[in-house]
Amino acid sequence: MKEAEMQALLGKIRELEGRLEESEQLVDAIKTGEVDAFAIRGEHSSEIYTLQTGDYAYRVLIEKFGEGAVNVTEDGLIVYTNVYFSELLKLPYEKVIGSFIADFVHPDSQAAFKKLFTEALKGKSKGEINLCVHEAIIPVYVSLTSLQPKLPTVGIVITDFTEKKKNEEIILNYQADLERKNLALEKSNTELASFAYIASHDLQEPLRKIKSFSNRIVEREAEKLSENGKDYLGRMQNAVIRMQTLIEDILAYSRTNTSEKALERIDLNRILEEVKDEMKEELYTKKAVIESDKLCEIDLIPFQFRQLLHNLISNALKFAHPDRVPHIVITSKMGTGASFGIEALFKNVQYCNLSVQDNGIGFEQQYSEKIFEIFQRLHGKSDYKGTGIGLAIVKRIVENHNGIIKASGEFGKGARFDIFIPVN
Repeated sequence: MKEAEMQALLGKIRELEGRLEESEQLVDAIKTGEVDAFAIRGEHSSEIYTLQTGDYAYRVLIEKFGEGAVNVTEDGLIVYTNVYFSELLKLPYEKVIGSFIADFVHPDSQAAFKKLFTEALKGKSKGEINLCVHEAIIPVYVSLTSLQPKLPTVGIVITDFTEKKKNEEIILNYQADLERKNLALEKSNTELASFAYIASHDLQEPLRKIKSFSNRIVEREAEKLSENGKDYLGRMQNAVIRMQTLIEDILAYSRTNTSEKALERIDLNRILEEVKDEMKEELYTKKAVIESDKLCEIDLIPFQFRQLLHNLISNALKFAHPDRVPHIVITSKMGTGASFGIEALFKNVQYCNLSVQDNGIGFEQQYSEKIFEIFQRLHGKSDYKGTGIGLAIVKRIVENHNGIIKASGEFGKGARFDIFIPVN
């Protein structure tokens, strides 16, 4: 073989050996994750090939992680941090990498962090600490894991607890406010109980004396009084009666509170019959007709529901139409909240719907909520007697039973009250 051909062949062999060595180095680099792309030289140009090494996806995940990720040496020196952690500290990457992790721990948390770090050198640890940068305190939760034996470092995942702590503070403030309001409510209830006693005894006693002495004047001294004197005396007696009625209604309202939860399984038919018996004279005088079907049997507070039916029937008699005999229809039916189509009811809860309908003077629908407010009246005192508390008591009793009440009416034609009480 000629010398020139031999030299060319040796050159080719050296070139192939060089390429083989480069390939072996590339393979080693790919295995260790040192490269994510490489170039292969062709005859006329180089071609770039990208690849994803075994830990490429992992490294991308850590960088995009919504929490801080840090690797520190066993001395606490930060050798890796993702972007999130440097942003959490509001420091540039260059100020974080190469620093000691303890430099960013609040003085009050140094002992706790040291304990967690010592535990992590043997395995794992986790806990809450505070970081501190530029006097800004950052509450965090840290999870530390030793990366031995593969790497002589400790991996730390850092979760920002700033929002969590804010929410906890809001909840604590809300609880404290709720406790203050509960104390105020207890005080109010105590005062209300005291008022109930005063109203039942101390306030009514002078009224009884006024009524008693005015009756004596009418009985014994009437002939000595002028017509004006008799008129004034009559007005005084009516005022006393109104005042007594008002005190009794306020007392009834104060007694219908949620603490009286002695629920009993009661047939509403029985309650209705008791009310009709109590109101026998008034019903007879008004020639009123009460029509009812088979009513529900549910758990309720007996004396309160007796008051409820009494007030609704009294309301129907009080606002009877002058040209019609009072006709009151009382019905009930069972069903789920969804079946009644009322948004305020729970769809899957079973309710007893008690309906009381009359043919009285009714009211305009725009007042369907106002009529339940205490002391609210749609008519003057001279037209219809009453204190404006009766329907407020009805609503309060319904709410004591976790129910709702709806009123509907048409002026001149009558009113209807629908009560929904949860069965269980």
